[in-house]
Amino acid sequence: MKKERLRGEFLEARRKMAFEEVFRLSSLVQKRFLGSDFFRPSRRLALYSSFQNEVLTDEIFQTAIGLGKEVFYPRVVRGAGRLAFFRVNRLSDLSPGSYEVPEPGEGAEAKVGPDSFDLVVVPGVAFDLKGSRIGYGKGYYDKFLKNVRSVIVALAYGFQVLSEDIPAEPHDMQVSAIVTERRTLRIQGRGD
Repeated sequence: MKKERLRGEFLEARRKMAFEEVFRLSSLVQKRFLGSDFFRPSRRLALYSSFQNEVLTDEIFQTAIGLGKEVFYPRVVRGAGRLAFFRVNRLSDLSPGSYEVPEPGEGAEAKVGPDSFDLVVVPGVAFDLKGSRIGYGKGYYDKFLKNVRSVIVALAYGFQVLSEDIPAEPHDMQVSAIVTERRTLRIQGRGD
């Protein structure tokens, strides 16, 4: 299947990145995101914990908290195959959880639903110019995003954005924009 092949190729390319390159490119992506017109007005945002050389998000978190925004991170709900989001006030509130991805601990506060956010930031393995994304294949984000009514922004390295279409299935959810180290792509017909 083309989707599985693409997932494997892009995960391998990302895995091979040196941490210095991940840090350098992530810094550029985060600066572009922080200067965007979708970040500035947001008051409550969902963010992800970086995993396996995904674009880092610590600078976004620190800036958002410094501006008085509420920031929420996902935790995998075991057995239910879905994500629940909890408010985080310090990065030290995150600890390795499902799949070793840092997530809010059991004492995390203020679980909220998908309709509670003005901005949702998502990771991904690959994206296309129509806003389709390939994740890790478990469908956690797709299940969550189907009820999100706010702007959905993907953070990615430039090489993760394909000019060809990604094969999408009916349950696959699109993003509103993709921010890379060099550009911000707004998806026509999706979100604000």
